[in-house]
Amino acid sequence: MLRFFFWFLLVVNALALAFNLGWLGNWPMETHEPERLKQQHHTSQLVQIPASVALAPAAHPPEKKDEITACLEIGNFLQSDAPKIEEKLKTLALGDRQARLNVSDSASHMVFIPSQGSKEGADKKVAELRRINVTDFFVIQDAGPLRWGISLGVFKTEEAAKQHLAALNTKGVHTARIMPRTVTTNKFSYQLRALTSEEKAKFDALKVEFPTHDERNCQNTAYGKT
Repeated sequence: MLRFFFWFLLVVNALALAFNLGWLGNWPMETHEPERLKQQHHTSQLVQIPASVALAPAAHPPEKKDEITACLEIGNFLQSDAPKIEEKLKTLALGDRQARLNVSDSASHMVFIPSQGSKEGADKKVAELRRINVTDFFVIQDAGPLRWGISLGVFKTEEAAKQHLAALNTKGVHTARIMPRTVTTNKFSYQLRALTSEEKAKFDALKVEFPTHDERNCQNTAYGKT
């Protein structure tokens, strides 16, 4: 029995010695702590970060402020155009930032179609104009040689009147004429204030439907609602 324990202990000690010397191979559990840390951290790939950088707050890009247009005015429109214009501008939803102004518009040249002789003749000519998409006109009902003629616009300069007449000719209006005539018409315009970039873009898309009307800056102009 004693001989058995002697040889048993001798074999155990020999295995222990071989284990410590690495003769039995690299087992996962036998890795010494320094070697384990070396394999775990890959120190050659570590990059040292200065404390000032590590503790610095994250930088945020500056917020882009929306550009504001102070005041724009578009006009001048005939009173009969009010429902159509206001329906278009309603899509901007400007509330009290939109104001309507009455304008006295003096002009010295008129583009017109001569008298049609009667109301029935004027109505027939109006229907023809609408069929070719001409909608900015006024039937003259005052007593005189122009009664039952059709005004297609009054202008401050002859050059402006000629340009309008040329545009009408391209649409198929060939009976219109230009005559000097100083008149004062009651028209109106709209002022649109504090427009954002998005609202300005929407307005630009709308105003192409009113090519014969002016757009002007009104930031220094006093205004009042009507």
